[in-house]
Amino acid sequence: MTSPDPGLSESSGEVLEQFAAAAGQEVAPGSVRLLAGEIRHFLAYLDRAGRDAPGAVTADDVRGFLVEMAPRRPAGTGNVVWSLKRFFAFLNAAGLSDVRIDGLLAHAAPRRVRALPCFTREETGRLLEGIETGTPCGKRDYAMVLLAVSTGLRCCDIVALRLDQIDWRRDEIRLVQAKTSKPLVLPLPAPAGNALAEWILHGRPGCDAPEVFVRLKPPLVKPGNSTGSTLMRRRLTRAGIDHAAHDGKSFHALRRTTGTRLIESGAGLPLAAQILGHARINSSRRYFALASEQMRQCCLSLEEFTCTREGLR
Repeated sequence: MTSPDPGLSESSGEVLEQFAAAAGQEVAPGSVRLLAGEIRHFLAYLDRAGRDAPGAVTADDVRGFLVEMAPRRPAGTGNVVWSLKRFFAFLNAAGLSDVRIDGLLAHAAPRRVRALPCFTREETGRLLEGIETGTPCGKRDYAMVLLAVSTGLRCCDIVALRLDQIDWRRDEIRLVQAKTSKPLVLPLPAPAGNALAEWILHGRPGCDAPEVFVRLKPPLVKPGNSTGSTLMRRRLTRAGIDHAAHDGKSFHALRRTTGTRLIESGAGLPLAAQILGHARINSSRRYFALASEQMRQCCLSLEEFTCTREGLR
């Protein structure tokens, strides 16, 4: 019998498979993939250390693994710690290990989260105006960008959007999100709907593919996963918007733009989370940091505090 994961020993591969199956009952598929990825590193570390069974793992093994992983996680080890806590909770519940790591990881440093930008209204306008809509490529890019800005859909859901998921009579989009596997129903604004219709009727190559967006050259299938990044590099340059590697001005920034505009419009967190399809409402809180005007309203006045020379020393 071979390991379910060829990169691990047989016993480690089986444990990873069982853990992923158990986690799938509690968290979204995207989170399961994150958990499985981090624990796979941990199990590979244990294999190298000669720990051939979960019952042989010690707290020192956990410490050693964290020391090894820290340099590889410059943004913090938050995901690693979270994954380890869930993994050992699973091992404890299954009777595979009696090691308790809650105390060991209780004071782990919080994960540092970089605030990535959204596009300003002026940048969004320049981005859309810079797309030539007289070519099939331009029609497709324009429809994808406008759909992202109008609905906040993730790039993976836009690329996978099927023709039968658009209800033209009700002006709605109905789909199951790739990241969370949760159904989502969104209104289709008229500008985005018109852009989609223009692409489908006058730009989309004739083919049997069920997806709305397809390649312009054979094979006529849905675009690849890198479509969003390729599109944005091309369109940001033409729009004259400054862009550098890892600056956050990606296709996903269009989704952050939608979330920020929702907060700026006065929409509460529950509504923003519902529209964005967030599995947890806390995922929408980050858009508060990007809503500059709303943040300024929260600032306290300093007029009551007297500034003295001594106070500045």
